[in-house]
Amino acid sequence: MNCLYEDSPEGVRVIRLIGRMDIQGAEQISLQFTALCAGTAPILVNLSELDFIGSLGIGTLVAAARTVHQRNGRFVLFGAKADVLTALNRTNVPAIIPTRDTWAEARALVAAPA
Repeated sequence: MNCLYEDSPEGVRVIRLIGRMDIQGAEQISLQFTALCAGTAPILVNLSELDFIGSLGIGTLVAAARTVHQRNGRFVLFGAKADVLTALNRTNVPAIIPTRDTWAEARALVAAPA
C-alpha cells in the first residue's frame, strides 16, 4: 500500500492511495495519511488506484475526514473504482464524506464556498 501526495499552487493537497487498503495496507499508511491530513489545506483523496478497501481502511478515511472537518476544512474522496465505491456506499461513507467521480468534480467542491 502506498500513500503519495502533492500540494497544488492553489493550496489543495491531493493524496493518492495505491494498492489494497485491507488490514495490512491500512496499518502501513495510517500514520502517514493522518499526518498528511493534519494541515489546513483542503484535502482531495484520489482513490482511482485503490483496488480494495476494508473496514479498517474505511475507518482510517472517516477518522481523517472528521479531524479535517473539526478544523472547518474540506475533505473529498474521488475516482473510486466500482468495487471500492460499492464498499463505501454499503457503509454509508458518502453521507459523511463527499464522494465524487472525478478530480474536476472534487476540485470544484473544495473551491466552492463552505
